Amino acid sequence: MKKRLAIILSAACLLTGCVGNKTIKTGNKPLANAVYNNDSVSLAPYTGLKAEKKIYDVSDEAVEQQIQENLREFAEYKSANRASRNGDFVYTDYTASIDGSISEQEDSYYFTLGEAEYGTEFDEKLTGVSAGDQLNFSIAFGEDAPNSEWEGKTVDFEIDVTDVQIEILPDADDAFIKENTKYENYEAFASAARQTVADSYAADSDNELKENLIDQVISASSILQYTKEEYNTAKDDMENMYMGYVDMFGTDLESLYETLDMTEQEIEEEIQSLLYRTLVIDAIIESENLSLSEKDYEDGIAYYMKENDYDSKEEFMEAYGEEEVRGQLTEDMVLNFLKEHADITEVKAVHEDS
Repeated sequence: MKKRLAIILSAACLLTGCVGNKTIKTGNKPLANAVYNNDSVSLAPYTGLKAEKKIYDVSDEAVEQQIQENLREFAEYKSANRASRNGDFVYTDYTASIDGSISEQEDSYYFTLGEAEYGTEFDEKLTGVSAGDQLNFSIAFGEDAPNSEWEGKTVDFEIDVTDVQIEILPDADDAFIKENTKYENYEAFASAARQTVADSYAADSDNELKENLIDQVISASSILQYTKEEYNTAKDDMENMYMGYVDMFGTDLESLYETLDMTEQEIEEEIQSLLYRTLVIDAIIESENLSLSEKDYEDGIAYYMKENDYDSKEEFMEAYGEEEVRGQLTEDMVLNFLKEHADITEVKAVHEDS
């Protein structure tokens, strides 16, 4: 999650959350231009905010990439029977060591040449190799190392190349498209790919706009106080955001934070950012007397089921729970309110994926 604001609190509060105090006062003063005040927030003006909405150009290159991605469902993979080159999949058994101690060790792990998973120099070492080759080389990593343990260190690699594979996409002519997809011909298939890109870009633009607006309100508002329970809720929510990575990598939160090079101060800032966001959103809801109707709730469930590829409402609700779903939909309601009452200028832009 991107940090939205810098928090200045006493050292005791940073490390302990002011244990023993039911209410934590920030020392901030109410705003002179506040449009709404409660015990927690002095709310800055939140209507008429100026912001730019990016209109992303859908390039032919982006559409072609989407077409290739869609065709990967039908891809075949086979040994190249030649030396590796850009775009190939190099299968390896490898060991990475630092000062003689093993840092990583994997069997049957493949690297896609060109993706620079371990950097461009590493990809260069795996370019021009064939099955059966054995490699021994060292790379001195800087701040752009693939993990924090390797930063500023020289890593020694021992690699056995077990295979070099290529991806073979089908010849997507009209006959293939009609037989294997829901489209009648290639033109319709490509048109759908273009629409997928356009929809994705539009969603990105909308999210970026709404984040810009809520960030403006948070930055301009004054947080007066919050409870220890509110702080702990924000802390739990932040930790839950990272639990997927904990499960994925088979580690614990503390080790994950170390891998991500997150200091105690940065962890605290993330908690405070999430907390302040919640307090400001709640204040806007109070100020405008907003509420989530049952229709909005059901429509929201249908939207997020589609976004997350759920066919069963029961399975979706079991995965996320009513409290989390209502919380997300309530936040969506506030962000949409900000957008509807903002002064928005549309600007042409190039998407980072183009």
